[in-house]
Amino acid sequence: MRMAENGGSYMFSTLGLAFFVAVAGENADKGLLTWGVTLGSLIGIFSVPIAGHLSDRFGRRTVYRFGAVFMLVYTFPAWWLMSLGNHAVAIAVIAIGIGVAVNTMLGAQCAMLPLFGNRHRYLGVAMAREISAVLAGGMAGVLGAYLIAVSDHNWLLLAIYMTILALITTASTFLVPETLRRDLTRVDDAVKVSRDEHGEGVSATTVTIRSVRA
Repeated sequence: MRMAENGGSYMFSTLGLAFFVAVAGENADKGLLTWGVTLGSLIGIFSVPIAGHLSDRFGRRTVYRFGAVFMLVYTFPAWWLMSLGNHAVAIAVIAIGIGVAVNTMLGAQCAMLPLFGNRHRYLGVAMAREISAVLAGGMAGVLGAYLIAVSDHNWLLLAIYMTILALITTASTFLVPETLRRDLTRVDDAVKVSRDEHGEGVSATTVTIRSVRA
């Protein structure tokens, strides 16, 4: 689930800067380019809570999947535009990549990841987040820098790499259960709970009735 979110975040915020410097050479202004990350974070002030709100209404998987598919579609145009060596274009590309693609997934993520029963929820979520941070974000910087070096800063390889990350996350959204309106007091993992019990197709009235009965 976090390959596109965490990996994409590192690729846009750090690898994107390194790639642009390699492309633009002496004309690259590193200080100016960091505005892409700053603007992306500012966009996140709005996109994260909006994505969270939409996930409360339409489901965590739907919103998370939208962010992953957006990154999937955005990847090739983004890295091609970065390869042009234009500062304004690169800033806009990074800002949209972080502010919209990454932060849309981030907004739904906190409610999406509690797939574990309450007995092991903190351990499960913590391990899943931190191990995936190494596999996604940690590897993105190392492997991305290697691809830049061996390909003579070819944007196509970076686009393919990010596409793979986005595909993994998109596929994952079809494999996990929906956690919308999931009862967080349950000790069972969400994958063990029936569709009705873990929130799919459950109305607010049904949840209220069950709560009263409990």
